[in-house]
Amino acid sequence: MMAQHLGTWLGLLQSACEQADTRYLYVIIDQAGSEVPLLPSVLSVEPPLAWYSLFSGLPEEGAEDLAPLLVRVELAQPLQRQWLLGLMHATDGHSQLLVLASTWPFAVLAEHLGQCMEARNGGRLGLLRYYDPRLFPLLFSHVLQPEQQQPWLHPALFWSWLDRDGAPQHLLGAAQIPTVADAHSPVELSDSQVDTLACAADASAALASLSTAFPSKWGVEQRFQACYRAMLDASQAGLLLNAQREAYTLEQVRHVWAARPATTGRH
Repeated sequence: MMAQHLGTWLGLLQSACEQADTRYLYVIIDQAGSEVPLLPSVLSVEPPLAWYSLFSGLPEEGAEDLAPLLVRVELAQPLQRQWLLGLMHATDGHSQLLVLASTWPFAVLAEHLGQCMEARNGGRLGLLRYYDPRLFPLLFSHVLQPEQQQPWLHPALFWSWLDRDGAPQHLLGAAQIPTVADAHSPVELSDSQVDTLACAADASAALASLSTAFPSKWGVEQRFQACYRAMLDASQAGLLLNAQREAYTLEQVRHVWAARPATTGRH
């Protein structure tokens, strides 16, 4: 049976594109989350889909089976729309799809998003997995400064993804016309920003190991957010060992849950 939330998401995306008066939807596919490469599926569609490997021009360019793929879908084309829905079902629950709408020419958008793939920290260059929908919202809520967010906001009418509970999420872009200024050098992340981003991995690990500690009513996204906040606080408290951080997270989850029954209404 087809998952209802995927049909809802696609319907919301199509409605948003119609309101923005754009024909195209752009999908970034994280192939690394699949057991088999997804590029053959992209190449199988007629009329052909415009696509681009975001590893192009990077040292990782040869890893074609793991490269994040930018794919342009014309929703008015029935076969392309059906392919997108099939892709959503094939990757459901694996956090592999990040979607945006943009009026930029495909080649310009592809090159720009490829430039966004790299980040610097202390003079060292590395990949920034912004295309992971589990990390993407954290970049805007906790990691990047407003001026650092602009490379992702300038080309986009909106960004969209599914959270850990399968609920569609939305971030408005800035939708500016592409200029020479949009070509940028890799974003420079401070040690503090790197640590804030790394707390997501710690929170995901705690989410799995502390699964029995959460209230049954909490969804996966709420559980992750609780773990993430606790890991951020643990870093601020100078707790560096995994055992310390996990114990602190468990304590914070129990504290939050214990406080809930005392709340009898809204203020």
